[in-house]
Amino acid sequence: MFQFKRTLSVGAIATSLTMITGGVWAAEKPTIQIAILLDSSNSMDGLIDQTRRQLWTVVNALTDVRKDGEIPDLEVALYHYGNDSLPPDEGFNRQLTDFTTELDGVSEALFTIRTNGGQEYSGWVIQDAINQLNWDSDPEDFRTIFIAGNEPFDQGSVNWAEAVNLAKNQDVLVNTIYCGNAESRERDLWAAGAELGDGANFNIDQNRAVVIQPSPYDAEIRRLNDELNQTYLPYGSLGEQGLERQLVQDANAGAAIVTRGISKSSAYYRNSSWDLVDAIAEAEVSLETLAETALPEELQGLSLAEQEAYIANTQAEREQIQAQIRDLTAQREAYLSSLPSDEDAKDTLDYVMIQALRSQLARKGFVLPR
Repeated sequence: MFQFKRTLSVGAIATSLTMITGGVWAAEKPTIQIAILLDSSNSMDGLIDQTRRQLWTVVNALTDVRKDGEIPDLEVALYHYGNDSLPPDEGFNRQLTDFTTELDGVSEALFTIRTNGGQEYSGWVIQDAINQLNWDSDPEDFRTIFIAGNEPFDQGSVNWAEAVNLAKNQDVLVNTIYCGNAESRERDLWAAGAELGDGANFNIDQNRAVVIQPSPYDAEIRRLNDELNQTYLPYGSLGEQGLERQLVQDANAGAAIVTRGISKSSAYYRNSSWDLVDAIAEAEVSLETLAETALPEELQGLSLAEQEAYIANTQAEREQIQAQIRDLTAQREAYLSSLPSDEDAKDTLDYVMIQALRSQLARKGFVLPR
């Protein structure tokens, strides 16, 4: 796919177009870009664990977001920093993923993080995230950074204010999440970073255990998630790797498999790089030009018409299963909302991210029902 959106002049951005296939043009979809920057020093195991489990909760909170009636693209990028295993001349930080719509890759990267050491250079990692990531240039789209850590915000040779201003100048909000004593000079600096970056500052307990509230609907959602996996058709050189990643991330989710299964029923769960159903739906590939050896085994040896029918049936089956999961999700949410609320759970990563996104997305014209 050839994308021209990020190279258009500001005056042309509002009507930017993307060439998809065969000379056909279509208007670019609205986009949400979220870069997550996690302190991975010794004391941050709890923060990493919260992110692993709560990624899917954040995704689910955005499921009903619309802009001008459209479902936006959701792209997530991931860094970790403050880790002595990373090169000092690179600011002890590492990009784990660029912006991607394939959330299994983000989950996989989260499970590779091992905490170690710490020289936490917040300014440096913000600067790298701005300079290295493929940020969208459309002023109508939404771009934000969430940086979380527990050390002074002014460590390192890159001035934190200059880094935040670099983000601000590119219309990227900077949200800061301090994982330490709420009443401290260190917290004040993290708050100052968010204020300068037109974002929000929060204080969380990174060591709070992630509790997934059970419901009577969970077993059926898990069963349907397993059925959903059977509708993925791996193709090309990335096919089997992608399918294996999907299953591994299901296993990694642990108690969060229900919230992950719910995410997989949404429009945000896309895998066009390795799943033929998504790739055809998004016009990433064409059956007419795809090599026989790149096809899933189920489609090899079939006529083009038979291949098209197989994919259409598989897509219909997937959509049916996803609709069942969404119905159960509505019942699950109604059940959970009837239970006594846990006020203490408001100092966790997912809660503060969702609160920030609710208000900030509205500034860009994105509608997020409560």
